[in-house]
Amino acid sequence: MAAASPKFSIVIPSYNYGRFVSRAIDSALAQSGDDFEVVVVDDGSKDDTPGVVARYGDRIRSYRHANCGAAATRNRGAELASGEFLLFHDADDRLIPTALTHFREALARRPDARMIFGHHISIAEDGSRHEARPQPTLRSNIEDFRDYLDRKFGISHGTVLMRRDNFQTVRYPVGISNGEDIVLFAQTLALFPCVTIPHALAEICAHDQRMRNNLQRIRESGLHVVDAMFRADLLPPEMMACRTLFLARRHLSLARSFYRGKCYREAREHFRAAFRARWTLALNPTHTVRYLKTVMRKAA
Repeated sequence: MAAASPKFSIVIPSYNYGRFVSRAIDSALAQSGDDFEVVVVDDGSKDDTPGVVARYGDRIRSYRHANCGAAATRNRGAELASGEFLLFHDADDRLIPTALTHFREALARRPDARMIFGHHISIAEDGSRHEARPQPTLRSNIEDFRDYLDRKFGISHGTVLMRRDNFQTVRYPVGISNGEDIVLFAQTLALFPCVTIPHALAEICAHDQRMRNNLQRIRESGLHVVDAMFRADLLPPEMMACRTLFLARRHLSLARSFYRGKCYREAREHFRAAFRARWTLALNPTHTVRYLKTVMRKAA
């Protein structure tokens, strides 16, 4: 049963992940302590997700609404949660058993922190494992914001703890289905005190249903992520000045996605836009080789 007055809320949004969601819930319930609850928000799934979730009874809190996308579902999870701190956990991944323990220890050291994050372990479909590099020590809001936009480090769901009242200022941008987490994490780095911890906290499990591999959703989100990120009513001028940097990185991310999806014309256009926005990206041989391959395919 969920804690009566939880300090932590593990929020699991799910859409058509009936074959995965039990491992996410099980890994949440396996956390130590009695100061947390597990909240599952079903985004109008059309598979057996409701039945799978129902089997957990009062060990979790569960909600279901009409399909409205991952961003709106996570925002709804923040509204429904009772805990002071939120840990958003994707329905197809697993939490490391000691995740909450590490977060508790970090909060004891830095009670002012508004976001705490570690790193993850990637699990390929063949079962092979790769542990991401530990996160760097954070420096200042502007430096951390810029470094995150420049992909000097990354942040993944399942490895991030946020204060629930952060959502009075920042939220997942509704209507964006690829990169909405980047927007929230970057704005949080820009505005609040944040810290890193040197621990793997989640296992990110690869499979062909993962949204980040859905080219249509990537195409629809496109550059809208840039506009959602750079809000003059939210970010100070020195951070608004990072827009060109993020625009270049977003074009490059789109180029890589379309290249992997064999959509070479779109990949070529985004490579060119990335190089125009930030010419130093062309010095990376991997980017340049991939771009030249898209040019050769056009000529073939």
